Amino acid sequence: MKITIGAFILQQLRTLSIDRIYGVPGDYNLALLELIEQEGELEFIGNCNELNASYAADGYARLKGAGALITTYGVGDLAALSGIAGAYAESAPVICLSGTPPLHAMKNHELLHHTLADGNFDNVMNCFKQFTVAQALITPENAAVEIPRVISRAWIEKKPVYLQLPSDICDVEIEISQAATSPQLPQSDPYNVQLAAMALLARIKQAQKPIILIDQMVDRFQLQQLVVDVAHKFAIPLTNMPTAKCIIPETTAGWMGGYSGDLSRPELYDHMAHADCVLTFGVRLVDSTTGYFSHHIPAGTQIDIQPFSLKLGNTSYPAVAAADLLQALLTLDKGITAPPLAPLPEQKHRLATPGEAALDQAYFWQRMQRFIRADDVLVVENGTSGAAIGGMRMPEGVKVVNQPVWGSIGYTLPALLGTMMAAPHRRHLLFIGDGSFQLTAQELSTLLRHEQKPIIFLINNDGYTIERYILGENSSYNDIGPWDYAKLPAVLNPQATPFSVAVETTQQLELALEQASRQDRLAFIEVRVPMMDTPPVMKEFCNRCNNFNFGLTNPRRA
Repeated sequence: MKITIGAFILQQLRTLSIDRIYGVPGDYNLALLELIEQEGELEFIGNCNELNASYAADGYARLKGAGALITTYGVGDLAALSGIAGAYAESAPVICLSGTPPLHAMKNHELLHHTLADGNFDNVMNCFKQFTVAQALITPENAAVEIPRVISRAWIEKKPVYLQLPSDICDVEIEISQAATSPQLPQSDPYNVQLAAMALLARIKQAQKPIILIDQMVDRFQLQQLVVDVAHKFAIPLTNMPTAKCIIPETTAGWMGGYSGDLSRPELYDHMAHADCVLTFGVRLVDSTTGYFSHHIPAGTQIDIQPFSLKLGNTSYPAVAAADLLQALLTLDKGITAPPLAPLPEQKHRLATPGEAALDQAYFWQRMQRFIRADDVLVVENGTSGAAIGGMRMPEGVKVVNQPVWGSIGYTLPALLGTMMAAPHRRHLLFIGDGSFQLTAQELSTLLRHEQKPIIFLINNDGYTIERYILGENSSYNDIGPWDYAKLPAVLNPQATPFSVAVETTQQLELALEQASRQDRLAFIEVRVPMMDTPPVMKEFCNRCNNFNFGLTNPRRA
């Protein structure tokens, strides 16, 4: 059957349930954008810049399973590259479609705009090879094979990919053997699965103090229920890395809280330090998620479960999909399910009575504990917001979208655009600092243009407070320009009617929350707190960061 190259790309995207594509128009990608406009099955969402588009596609992928963006060659590609790298670090399947110069110009090495004017068309591709798991320059000869190959790699590996589409071939017809079909995950070797499951079962049966530690992999491969079933079947307590916040519901019996080295709850840290069997699911022990490598997993206790393999002791089991392994484990054991583990006791908060007291972080986050409700989507910036949310116990069904590993400040505002469009039926809350907001603030206009209705909390502590705690408390480089944040929504879209307010007392916050909850429009609440006010765990983290980064040459000691 015949199909145009552009239509084949869009058909492949739809197999991943993608119905929106983010990006910025440019002369080299207009043919594909025109096709999207005419076809009408996918919606193009124009962003303020390509970096924001990459963040939006990442946010969309976190809830939808995969996301896509369109850039124009060179200038657009490299503007998006930090967001693509972040998607790689955080395991978000994002397809970056780059409209390139026409194929004949690339073949003839012509000197063109949006290039270095040296005839080299390999340099941008070489950049993307470092931050994607598959890439291709599409031609009429390779399109039928390369388009599904590259897009399926994003789905299988849960990482970003990169496709270059020359501007003159979007409407060229090619022959394909069949219509696009959904990518399939690699098949397990049934024999290896049985061997691995038997070995794992024997190890679990021997354990006196086991624990399960999960990371992003459990969400990306939709293993949540299987992991909980295994935990309950064998009475194994559960914990998660900060990168996996709320992937397992925090109301689950046996959940012990989040694990971040010795910054964890003391009971959890002690349990992990004395465990004799630690089942880890795709775990990466990163400085920012382990309290600067303060974790203690006893040697020889870790059982490393990856998406398609298992390592137990010195034995590796390839071609073993984690889902198949867990299913086999549950089937193998015919014993009676262990007695249920006790749920983690509810936190008790002593909340001050609202009044005209000045707001601080402690009051705000305790109030958020009661404001957040089941099934909310929380988009959480690194910094004080990330530290506070990380220590809170969330209601059933809450989804947390964050970027603890890559840590690109400003990520969350454009990511919010993606999460809202991926799950429009849910309530979305954004927690972002003033410094982070200034990096990507213009995407607020896109949220307003598309009539999105999140509740945005901008924590205004007058600059880069986290950096102040690391180094330079009174240094000018940690200062930012003083914006009148609450007036920005009206400026960025005069036709919109958002609810926008600045609060600096507890009473003002209460009134703002009451109003925001009743609004059927975007709500923007600027929360003014003291400059050096931050959750205590953040202060300790920053101190460790200072010691790790600067060592014996620490400027604090100068």
